[in-house]
Amino acid sequence: MFDTLAYAVEDGIATICLDRPDRHNAINQQMHLELPQAWEAFNRDPEAVVAIITGSGQKAFCTGADVADLPQLDRDNAPSHNAIRWTGLQNRTWKPVICAINGLTVGGGLHFIADSDIVLASETASFCDTHVSVGLVAGLEPISLARRMPLEAVLRLALLGRGERMPVERALALGMVGEIVAPDQLIPRAREMAGAIAKNSPSAMARTKKAIWQSLELPLQAALERAWQEILIHNEGPDLAEGVAAFLEQRAPQWQPFDSELFDDD
Repeated sequence: MFDTLAYAVEDGIATICLDRPDRHNAINQQMHLELPQAWEAFNRDPEAVVAIITGSGQKAFCTGADVADLPQLDRDNAPSHNAIRWTGLQNRTWKPVICAINGLTVGGGLHFIADSDIVLASETASFCDTHVSVGLVAGLEPISLARRMPLEAVLRLALLGRGERMPVERALALGMVGEIVAPDQLIPRAREMAGAIAKNSPSAMARTKKAIWQSLELPLQAALERAWQEILIHNEGPDLAEGVAAFLEQRAPQWQPFDSELFDDD
C-alpha cells in the first residue's frame, strides 16, 4: 500500500509505522506524500477507531526530515504551515491517536509528539531539536509543544539545538510524554490502551477530541461554547440513547461506525 510506511488495521486499531529504519525513519519526499494518504485512509475507514503511530526498529522513532532527500513542499501551500501534513491533527483527523516513541526523536519528528492525544515512550527514547544547529528556524514544533509542556523546556530544546538531548525521564516529568515502558512492552501497552479506546463511542470521542484541541486556540468562554455545540450535535445522534440503553440493560453498546463526512467541514 505504501513504500515508506507500514499500515494495518486490526480489532479497530490502525497502526501507522514510519518504515525507513536504515535512515532512522527520517521523512523523505515519498513519506511526506504518503503520510497524508495514510491519515486519510484511517479517517475514512469506519472499522478503524483509533490509531497508533510508531517507528520501525529500536534506535529511532523519527529523526525529522531526511537531508539526503528533503520533502518538496507544494508551492501553492508553501506560504502556509499547512504545507506540512504529517500528523493526524495536521490532517484534521478527530479520531484518537496514540504515539509510541521507540527511540531517538529529532526535529520534525517532534510534530508527532506535539499533535498526538496520548504519548508513550520506550525507556530508550530521547529528544533533540537540531534545527538551529543546521541554520533552520525551529518554528513549528516548539510552538505546538508549548501547548503541552513548560515554555522554558521548549525554548531550551529549540535554542540549544544539538547541545541539548532530553532524556525520557525528563520528558515524562515535563509532560512531553505520559508514560515510560520497557522497549518490548511499548507496542503491547499502546495496543492495550488502544483496545480500551476502541470500546468507546467513535462519535463521542471525535467530538471530545475536537472540543479539547480547538479549545487551545480560543478564549475560555468561546471554547466552552464551542464544546457545548459539539455536545448538542452529538446528542442528536444515536449513540447517546444507545449508551444509556446498554448501561441499563447491562450489555456492551453497539455504537454507530464513525462517519468522517460529519467532520468534513471542520
